[in-house]
Amino acid sequence: MAQYREIGGHKNYWKFKETEPDTMMVDGVFHREISSRYGAQFEFENDDGSIHVLNAAGQLKYKMDFVKPGDRVRVIYRGEEILENGAMKGRPAHQFTVLRAESEDSEYTADEVQGDEDDGLPEFDDL
Repeated sequence: MAQYREIGGHKNYWKFKETEPDTMMVDGVFHREISSRYGAQFEFENDDGSIHVLNAAGQLKYKMDFVKPGDRVRVIYRGEEILENGAMKGRPAHQFTVLRAESEDSEYTADEVQGDEDDGLPEFDDL
């Protein structure tokens, strides 16, 4: 017999400024990108059925371009960093690690991912 759980209940909105570095914000399925009066936002459903919404900060927006609705992801907040070059040089920017599961069996933890990886794409260093 099928198991049921409530979906689409209360939405949880993360405030990056109030989030400790290395916090796993999402461990679930990416649903969609939405536009609201606050700009672009990403909506996820965690394994417990709770809905989490993240504002599309520059680096997060770039990384989410590689995620499709239905993909299983983990989003880890890494804190703020002062940008060293680009149009936003000298300004703080929120940093994230986004992990996409390769299969339903894939398991990642925040400790397994380094936050200071060099992706070899200098044109995106200012995001």
